[in-house]
Amino acid sequence: MLTTTDSAATAAEITATERAALERWNRGDIAGLLAIYADDVTFFDPITEKRFDGKQVVADYFYRFYAGKINILRYEILNPQVIVEGELAVLSYNLKNYVRAADGIEKPGTPWNSTQVYRRIDNRWRAVHVHWSFTKHPAFQNMSPEAFESANT
Repeated sequence: MLTTTDSAATAAEITATERAALERWNRGDIAGLLAIYADDVTFFDPITEKRFDGKQVVADYFYRFYAGKINILRYEILNPQVIVEGELAVLSYNLKNYVRAADGIEKPGTPWNSTQVYRRIDNRWRAVHVHWSFTKHPAFQNMSPEAFESANT
């Protein structure tokens, strides 16, 4: 069983791992993000209709659709939370990206919600499940959860 100190250290390690991977991804280094994924990772992306199963399938998707297209100037991880239980941990956070507009000025990019499940494998924390979703997608900017429910009943 992990002690409070162990949980805090694990949370710090997982958050640092995530930040390092995002730093590499934001520079277009797809392999840098893939490096934290377990071979059996499952992955949800809000722009696809199904879950991807396995690191190689995720890698193929990333290289096919994102290679040469990623250039995030900076980012903020907001509201991070890590819940640790034995050899599993769940990291969730909001991600705010900033990109360069056509006029060269920095502007907000797409905001994201992220939930990632980590498992200790060979004494390293690896992402075994990754789920990304849009934060208040522009199509729903003026809609509350209550309005959405009543519109769909």
